[in-house]
Amino acid sequence: MKRISVLLFVLTLFLTSCNTSRVKIRGQIMGFTGNVKLMAEMPGEKGLVILDEKSVKDGKLELYSDVLNLPARVWVDLDGKRTIEFIVDSKDQIWIEGKAQFIDQVEVKGSGLAADYKKVLDILKNKYDNPIKDNMAKMQRLQNKEKPGKMDSQLIDYLIMQRTNYLRSRAKYAKKMVESNLSNEISLFLITDQLKDSLDLQKSLYKMLTISNKESNIYVTLGEKLNN
Repeated sequence: MKRISVLLFVLTLFLTSCNTSRVKIRGQIMGFTGNVKLMAEMPGEKGLVILDEKSVKDGKLELYSDVLNLPARVWVDLDGKRTIEFIVDSKDQIWIEGKAQFIDQVEVKGSGLAADYKKVLDILKNKYDNPIKDNMAKMQRLQNKEKPGKMDSQLIDYLIMQRTNYLRSRAKYAKKMVESNLSNEISLFLITDQLKDSLDLQKSLYKMLTISNKESNIYVTLGEKLNN
């Protein structure tokens, strides 16, 4: 009987090691205890689907999925205290780290695609998002005046026009980024996140993509959204 148990244990280890489709998301959040959920948008499903759920007592995170086709965007819920959204592009390189007392500072590392996408987002932030933020702050100050004058009203009109131009330029820049990177999976995230105000443009750019991996979660789920 003991020999049979040992054989079953060895067989289980063998089958686990042979599961080449398994995606592992691990990490360490010091002092964290609670329920952790791994979620993602899945082809043919509406909303987020729970792929794995674990009870954590020592801060050690180990989440797994056998159904994710990478790259994919996933969400990890930390006991309702915070939900982290990030890109997964490798089966065992993603690492979540931080401290429970600073849950808002928990970081995710290990994704090269996420790092490249962040560089694009930083460009958009510096070129457009920060100026738009300054624009909105100026307009708010003018609108909060007790007795705005004629010059204030004219300045508000100018700021509205300026903001509109920033938003148009931002969309054009994101569109150009996609058109210049039709074979790069970053374009899937640009289409999803940065061009959601224009469904027709999203559809047009999606059809132009020359990405070889058409089975990934992000590719398939984006296609489903655009065609529904």
